[in-house]
Amino acid sequence: MEGTGEYGRDEVEAAFRHYFLTGPVGEDWAAWSRLFTDDATYNDHFWGVFRGPAEIQQFLEGTMSFAPHVYSPLVWYNIDGSRVVYQVVNRADSPSPGGDPIDFPSLQVIRYAGEGKWSAEEDWWTVAEMKLFNQRYAKARNDAGTGACDPLSRLDWGPWVDWARPREGHGAAPSWLGHDVTPITRLADMTVGRRHPRSASGRRG
Repeated sequence: MEGTGEYGRDEVEAAFRHYFLTGPVGEDWAAWSRLFTDDATYNDHFWGVFRGPAEIQQFLEGTMSFAPHVYSPLVWYNIDGSRVVYQVVNRADSPSPGGDPIDFPSLQVIRYAGEGKWSAEEDWWTVAEMKLFNQRYAKARNDAGTGACDPLSRLDWGPWVDWARPREGHGAAPSWLGHDVTPITRLADMTVGRRHPRSASGRRG
């Protein structure tokens, strides 16, 4: 039963660490998607609702491959029974060596289902903050010119959660890299899942 704490805290903590190290840190979105149950619901309040590992993987690899510069350091997390609430910053390293990272926050709530798997996730982030992030990054990359850093650099995991970072010497190799994954650039490109209703004035793409 949701949120009742029928799973021990140690079990939920271990499962969350595996979940976070597989996905946001290791960027193996294929393996990460398989950590959801077959009937799991993934609700992103911008992109829509996705059900089951196959839809979740297609959604994530499509959107992530469009933004290879973005990674997600963990700021904090809280375990409450079978729920975990956590915040990340969606971060890009400065295209100019030595510059400050560019980022915006998002909040996630996930529900543990036992045996290392998750039955639900909800993601919240602010569209205006995402647009400003994109504008700042595009300008910084243009300013850096031919000397711009590799977009797959992952240089600053922040001072927050010690275990939620790659091992020393790790190089980013997202699961979509080198595969036939079509980048998803806007809502109109999304072919899986169900879109949230939007007013005519709020529709984009």
